[in-house]
Amino acid sequence: MNATDIQSRLTDKTRPVFAIGVASELVGVSVHTLRMYETAGLIIPQRTKSKHRLYSQADIERLQCIRVMIEDRGFNLAGIKGLMSMAPCWEIKGCSEADQAHCDAFKSSFEPCWVVKTKATACQDEICNECPVYRDVTTCHNMKSYLQEHWKNA
Repeated sequence: MNATDIQSRLTDKTRPVFAIGVASELVGVSVHTLRMYETAGLIIPQRTKSKHRLYSQADIERLQCIRVMIEDRGFNLAGIKGLMSMAPCWEIKGCSEADQAHCDAFKSSFEPCWVVKTKATACQDEICNECPVYRDVTTCHNMKSYLQEHWKNA
């Protein structure tokens, strides 16, 4: 491995490197709370072959965002999930009307697209935590600006 490869691995914010205990310490919550966020569909940690959760720097930032929404803004988990479900994934992914008709994310405004059971064809084989809707649009830094721009053009 050369120096460029090492630098790339060190700066890759999506690379899962933090075990759940380390992630909970970095965010300032219990391991149980991280599992609760996962169950609620707010975070999708990557899993090792032995099913251990690993979190990336991007996951840590997402978790910090969730904490700010709860502690400083007064949101509960359902409210945060509702905000995340507002991302129009069908537009971002370019889904056809036929896909939209069969996709629970399009039909329901209560679940983010990575949580729904029936997905559009474009999403059925996709790894949700690598999807641009989950990774890019529904982060604290991007969600507000994306929704403002989307509603402005609607």
